[in-house]
Amino acid sequence: MAKSRSVGHLLVNSNSGLAQVINRAKELRKLTTQLKNMVDAPLCDHIYVANIRGDTLIIGTDSAAWHTRVKYLAPMILEQMRQLPDMDRLQKIEFRVQPFSAGVANAQTQQESVANPHNRKSPDEDFPAQQLEQLSKKVREKK
Repeated sequence: MAKSRSVGHLLVNSNSGLAQVINRAKELRKLTTQLKNMVDAPLCDHIYVANIRGDTLIIGTDSAAWHTRVKYLAPMILEQMRQLPDMDRLQKIEFRVQPFSAGVANAQTQQESVANPHNRKSPDEDFPAQQLEQLSKKVREKK
């Protein structure tokens, strides 16, 4: 029978599956920020790094129209992404249309978007990674 573990142990232990998910979410969020800085507004509001699988960067868009626009930038994006640390393995880009969750955007996200157009976030980009990070900090503080 498997030994039960506390949530705190799962968050603090870097070998746990949950910690690996959190780290992956952080990595994709960081790459999304860098991707958004490579393109101009308003495109940066509609794209994100969905995944990296082997030598393939997978970019998500929130509609078919933005999908078409970002595909034209694929050679430039691939070239610039390959300049980033540990990204020289990238050989191709795939695109996915996957709309953001409806109603998730809030006024703060919209204000940040207006204030700094090149650091825009998808409405749900910080969830759940940010929530899990906050929980992890609380658990560590209690120890």
